[in-house]
Amino acid sequence: MKKSIFRLTMVTIAIALIASVFFVNSEAKAASVQTAFVNVKTSLNVRNAPSEKATIIGSLKSGATVSVYSKTKSGWSEIRYKSKKAYVSTKYLKFFTGVTISKHQYKNTKAVSYPQVKGLKSKKAQDKINAALLSHAKQSYNEYLQLLKDEKEIQGDKMCKEYPFSCDYDYSSSYSVKYNDGKQLSILFQDYEYTGGAHGMSSLEGYNFTISDGKELKLNNILTSNAKYKAVQKYAYNYMKKHKDIFYVTSQSDVNIKRDAQFYFNFNGITLKFGEYSVAPYAAGTPAVDIPRSVYK
Repeated sequence: MKKSIFRLTMVTIAIALIASVFFVNSEAKAASVQTAFVNVKTSLNVRNAPSEKATIIGSLKSGATVSVYSKTKSGWSEIRYKSKKAYVSTKYLKFFTGVTISKHQYKNTKAVSYPQVKGLKSKKAQDKINAALLSHAKQSYNEYLQLLKDEKEIQGDKMCKEYPFSCDYDYSSSYSVKYNDGKQLSILFQDYEYTGGAHGMSSLEGYNFTISDGKELKLNNILTSNAKYKAVQKYAYNYMKKHKDIFYVTSQSDVNIKRDAQFYFNFNGITLKFGEYSVAPYAAGTPAVDIPRSVYK
């Protein structure tokens, strides 16, 4: 009996040791992930293996943000392309050391995730940025609670009994880090809500900060005159005309760029983000147009 207990104890310890090693290795691997920007004039080929002879499976635009998981001695960087492992040439990437960002779930709710920053030189700036991001999470959480309430209230309807899926509401608030070069930070939130019908709807909200002082920047801080707005509008419209397979605008006035329009920084300037149905059909999602800095400077 004592031998059995001893063996069981040893097995438990061994499993714990293996798990701890795996955890440490996983943490080390996660900590080694770096953020880089594609530093080319046009686009960068993405390959399925670290070799110029490997198959090209896609491309990345100039200024695109990528997460680099490892680098080979032969000059290739491992990334994720369409959720799969892929490779790009390291010499065409520019690496930045930005602020540290951690992921959180508001009140431990999986439906509402938000980021917080740390390690800034100015605690005041750090607190300002975190307060703005937390405020969005609080608002999303309240909308999530309201949706749960609305869903509960309609469960007795006849329609819910005949078509249960139409009363199965859904809500999620997620974010992505769009730019983080140590000077400027861009976070884009996407809140999705389904309340019956053919499909749900998403809303976007971008948060752009100057890291040194925590100041939040709106589009009118970047486009400081009507002439700059017109120049950006014209550029975006011309881009959309060239991509009629995505956009359905027919005149420049269809591209309505307001002072509170959603945007984020990129390596070469800014990216305008458009809501569903605003300039393209639902199938196009929330399309984006990159605006080179030279257009509005």
